Amino acid sequence: MSNLYEVEVFIDVEPSRIWTALTEPAEINRWFGWDAETLEEEIRMIFVDSATVDPGAMRLTFEGLGGQYIEVEASLGSSVIRVVQPGEGDDQSAAMKEGWIAFFHQLKRYIEDHPGIDRRTVYLAGSGDSAEVSAALTVRVPGEEWYDGDHALVIGTPDFGPGLAALTSAEGFASPETGKLTLTISTWGLSAEEISALSAEWFSWWSALTEDPEVVTAGA
Repeated sequence: MSNLYEVEVFIDVEPSRIWTALTEPAEINRWFGWDAETLEEEIRMIFVDSATVDPGAMRLTFEGLGGQYIEVEASLGSSVIRVVQPGEGDDQSAAMKEGWIAFFHQLKRYIEDHPGIDRRTVYLAGSGDSAEVSAALTVRVPGEEWYDGDHALVIGTPDFGPGLAALTSAEGFASPETGKLTLTISTWGLSAEEISALSAEWFSWWSALTEDPEVVTAGA
């Protein structure tokens, strides 16, 4: 059977450490998604209630998703985490694929640089010109582009902890159409006051570039 998509991200820790971060809800909360009132519920639904766990193979298979699974393996002295979605292509597959890429890079930043430490996020949503917003983000955020794809841009930055900025575009960065955009800023070591100031600063920047801007901040 062909695969709708397959995503791999290499992480410089032992496989068992990634497996723990993939299967314990308190650990998943430190890298998956973003801070929201529904996050714990979503984690339980996706990773606990709807997942079949195979510790021997280090594989999670998700019910109701056409055989989608995540697995962890040793690779070249470190590890690789992989999500595989069997099936044929469709219009949503590229955006779903690169959403996992963003999440796995959030896991990479957490587990390599901040193991056992809680994350706090600023999550921004809106509609706008994907190319304009992505270009503006690369100017605003110092650091290294960990991933630059059609629907996702991930920047590892020394700011925020060090932290991570993950931009996703539903339409794709090459599309001339206005479409849905999200930006997740993952931070570590910031105080409540610093998070509040960061949220206000980024919401002002985001509002100048997007329509119907929204912000969700840790503790809000």
